[in-house]
Amino acid sequence: MRLSDKLDVEPARTGLRDDGRARISGLLAPKALRQLTAAISDVSKWLLVTRLAEKHLNLDAAAMRDLPPAQRAEFDERVAAAARAGFQYLYETYPLYDKAHAGILEAEAPVLARLFAFLNGETFLGAMRDVLDAPEISFADGQLTCYRGGHFLTRHDDGVAGKNRVAAFVLGLSSGWQGDWGGQLQFYDPDGNVEAAYVPRMNTLSLFKVPQPHAVSMVANYVTTPRLAITGWLRSGEDPGIDL
Repeated sequence: MRLSDKLDVEPARTGLRDDGRARISGLLAPKALRQLTAAISDVSKWLLVTRLAEKHLNLDAAAMRDLPPAQRAEFDERVAAAARAGFQYLYETYPLYDKAHAGILEAEAPVLARLFAFLNGETFLGAMRDVLDAPEISFADGQLTCYRGGHFLTRHDDGVAGKNRVAAFVLGLSSGWQGDWGGQLQFYDPDGNVEAAYVPRMNTLSLFKVPQPHAVSMVANYVTTPRLAITGWLRSGEDPGIDL
């Protein structure tokens, strides 16, 4: 894994200073990008994540897709009801951070293990400290995310006590995504208006300071191409790992 030799971060530095958010196109070198996209196509053990009864749920994504229609409709209505009431999400994930700390990422997905090591290496972290003017960044967490038709993430600001999140990042890995397909990373002003929206773009890093109100708009049900991305946070302090 390596950064592109043609990377230009100066516009992003300005955007982060002025607006707290920016995009960096062409992040990874071509060979690294090809390896990563090939590895993602081999991922089979996706989790479907959501919140019900104010608790996070990790569900077997393949099993949920195979539910009888009536059971799936009941599940979807429960998810929708929770979204109407407050913070909610529905998407698929392959948790790089958790699997790396559990010691199973290398065996399951060696290329993704190299990606995770790259995200925590000095080349990437050093570039992020520089562009964000945030020398306190010490590590990154991350997950591979997959938004299919009907998936979404409602408005929130990523500010969680004890997580020490300095900035969030989304590395887009979807090619040919259309703006009217949904799945846009949206940012909100104090009045709740969308003041900026990023359409998913291949090999483009969306980067924004935490806390900042944002959401991922629902992917249209007619879309058959998944919205793929590596998402995570750049954090300060000691990496706590996970509770096994």
